[in-house]
Amino acid sequence: MAISVFPAATQPTLARLLLLHGAGASVQSAFFQQLIPLLTAAGIEVHAANFAYMAKTMAGQRQVAPKAEKLLPELEAMIQSLSQAENGAALAAEQVPLWLAGKSLGGRVVSLYLAGAEVAPQVAGGLVFGYPLCPPAKAKDPVKAAQVTLLRSSFLQQLQRPLLICQGSRDAFGSAADLQKAGVGQAGPDPSPDFMPATVLELALADHDFALPKSRARQAATAPDAAFVQAATAAAEFIRSHHAVLTPITTKE
Repeated sequence: MAISVFPAATQPTLARLLLLHGAGASVQSAFFQQLIPLLTAAGIEVHAANFAYMAKTMAGQRQVAPKAEKLLPELEAMIQSLSQAENGAALAAEQVPLWLAGKSLGGRVVSLYLAGAEVAPQVAGGLVFGYPLCPPAKAKDPVKAAQVTLLRSSFLQQLQRPLLICQGSRDAFGSAADLQKAGVGQAGPDPSPDFMPATVLELALADHDFALPKSRARQAATAPDAAFVQAATAAAEFIRSHHAVLTPITTKE
């Protein structure tokens, strides 16, 4: 697997971040070209990786994105590879935490992993940049929308590691308000000290790609990359707030 490394621009390194893409665009896309420099400027070493289906698509063999659950073995292999790398071993010795992050589909994969039974002990938490709560096409059917929303939200109340979801208020896949209505960010019906709910951050006026409205008034009042800056800043603060305070969490039998 090919993982592109972007060193932290400041020292000491705050965290290593394994960063995954969405269903239709690779980690070389414009979204990540805006996001990655902001993350590295915040002291985060970014390891950006494409799933195998995306690598084949980029090589001219177009592939349809698999279901998120099917990509979990690839994520696990990436975590193992990163942990075994010379750089990863050195950072681990320096107690630099490993975090997982993803946009859209990649964010679903990360969140599913953090809700699983066997989260690697070296993984400290996760970040999601635009969670796909319900695809716009399915949102048109109230019954399907309710089913998909429940499927994609219920487990976010029972995570084994901290998870921050940065969500636009205009996200067509579900706004920050939609996530909160679905119970994301709240404890589940049977709270347990072994689990924690996700944290939701609203990015004002941002869509699924963190783009802001193109009106002249909005452009004059807000920088076009404001949502990216807010998300990267919040990500660094979230990582910092959980560094050195996490206690090992017992995995389910």
